[in-house]
Amino acid sequence: MKIALVRPPEVNPYWTPPDPPLGIGYLCSYLKANNMECRIFDANFNAWKEDEAVERVIEYRPDLVGFSAMTHEIKMAHTIALRIKNSIKGVAIVVGGCHVTALPRETIQEFPAFNYGVFGEGEKTMLELAQYLLKGNSGGLKNINGLVYRENNGEVTLNSFRQRLSSAELDKLPYPEFNQYYANRQSLAGRKSHYVIMSSRGCPYNCVFCMQVLGREIRRRSPESVVSEIEYAVKSYGAHTIFFADEIFLFNDRVTFEALELMKTRNLPKQVRWRATSRVNIVTEELMKAAKEAGCFLLEMGIESGSNEILKAINKQIAVEQTKRAVEIIKKAGIGISANFILGHPNETLETIKATVNLAVRLNTDNLAVGIMVPYPGTKIFEMAKRGEGKYKLLTQDWSMYDKYGGRALELEGLPLKELEKWQRKALLYFYVKNFRFLDLLKFIMTYKRSILKLVIKR
Repeated sequence: MKIALVRPPEVNPYWTPPDPPLGIGYLCSYLKANNMECRIFDANFNAWKEDEAVERVIEYRPDLVGFSAMTHEIKMAHTIALRIKNSIKGVAIVVGGCHVTALPRETIQEFPAFNYGVFGEGEKTMLELAQYLLKGNSGGLKNINGLVYRENNGEVTLNSFRQRLSSAELDKLPYPEFNQYYANRQSLAGRKSHYVIMSSRGCPYNCVFCMQVLGREIRRRSPESVVSEIEYAVKSYGAHTIFFADEIFLFNDRVTFEALELMKTRNLPKQVRWRATSRVNIVTEELMKAAKEAGCFLLEMGIESGSNEILKAINKQIAVEQTKRAVEIIKKAGIGISANFILGHPNETLETIKATVNLAVRLNTDNLAVGIMVPYPGTKIFEMAKRGEGKYKLLTQDWSMYDKYGGRALELEGLPLKELEKWQRKALLYFYVKNFRFLDLLKFIMTYKRSILKLVIKR
């Protein structure tokens, strides 16, 4: 059986170039390890337009096409799926990712080109589906957990949720299939040595705007497994920069310190540097010192708001003073910081937005990202927006607009979308100008000029 795994073109191109996708990377390597022929077609990473993506998949002549799609990508994925289905007789189409995980039955009902949906972690479900389509099995489709599908009569059947992979199972997974991303170094234009890795799945926190596609139970690979993959990336791809894509990588616990110590023991800080995620309530001087010595050069932090009232409302479980102290500790350790904020929280006001902008300016981190709240399916924000709670007004059910950089899905009473967008631009401008970082502002504009121009024109 030939399987094509497809990531659709970016619908709303925004700030950063795409990383290789861990989801379909793991799917591809897992399917190959179980004797399936599989190839990735990543239109986003390769900057293919719709027509080119369709042509490349059709040329491959797959028996099964799997799409990985976030909410704002689901319509584009379906458009491509329809075209492939019209060109390849009998091809089966399956969709996975956060949107179908949040709305499994609804996704299959809304988008007729998708025969199947995989919700939750997809490795085992996708393999069992492929095996069923190849030769059938005794249990049939109804016994494939994590699968939603359309019956011959048009009815949609939702199977039981599949248990998530354990820490021990994560250790045994083959490394993601990244050869096409890193092997041809000339074509990667500077991204050739940026290797993406995930040391854990899940997040124990419960922020109201997060869909938690990987669940709240955190499952962590062993330090030996993680460090071995870094060494593999260095040896196989010449990687010198690592991106830990965990929802939280730096915990203040034994496993984290063991991993950091093992990096030093294996002499990795002299070979690679890495960036990762943490939370302000986890930061300590001891942890930051250990991270710096192990090669950390940048931490990404979800700060979200400059108002304690808002932070409490979104269940962030941090406070503004904690944020200030954490940033001081990180800077003192010599580690850079990328700070993420959101405008448009429940019951947001102009005063709380100004508090957020003022905090962003005061923290003066290395990088800043300011998004506008999106009511992603599967989140508490989505449910609030549907009910009109928190002063929310849902503007559209066009999924392509559900994107925090360039989307147009939500506004608040007293804070229309144009006002939120105005403060989004002001936050970025004030961040650089009030800190007298004019050269950094110029670099920012030059780096993201195409995205900025599209946003301006769109308005």
